[in-house]
Amino acid sequence: MDVVFIFEWLDASWLSDLARTSAGLFSMVQAVHILSMVMLCGMLILGDLRMLNVVLTGVPSDIIIRNTKKWIYIGLAGIILSGIYEASAIAMKLATNSFFWAKMAGLAMGIVFLLSIRSSIYARAPEVIGSNGPQSDAVDAWVVKLVAVTNLLIWFSVAANGRWIGFS
Repeated sequence: MDVVFIFEWLDASWLSDLARTSAGLFSMVQAVHILSMVMLCGMLILGDLRMLNVVLTGVPSDIIIRNTKKWIYIGLAGIILSGIYEASAIAMKLATNSFFWAKMAGLAMGIVFLLSIRSSIYARAPEVIGSNGPQSDAVDAWVVKLVAVTNLLIWFSVAANGRWIGFS
């Protein structure tokens, strides 16, 4: 499927003109992109390291997962919205950039993993990880730890590929 027409449309849009002509606005949006990334990754790392029993072991994991969920979604929305604006400035360059496509594949995988597997498994985390009360449908602790490590690796690949876009 040829998607170059999407990049051509974005390159010819008013958003692209705004991104190219307003360096100050572009810098502010870039700062929002980075801050959103820090928020998203920070909350994911906090939740995943808790599930690995590395940090905050005295706090039940369900409390940490519940309290970080809103900030994960805010960070994700900030990354996507600011990323579209940033991409509009160099749309045609991104159309053929392999690191951009790797980042987009990782981002899609990360979102699907976050909303389906991670949230489902963490909702059924066993008592040994600190959830309150007995759970009849609890999953094994090794599964929770595998999900945590997988989630960290997915989002690390998204960030690393995003960084390599600038070098290519």
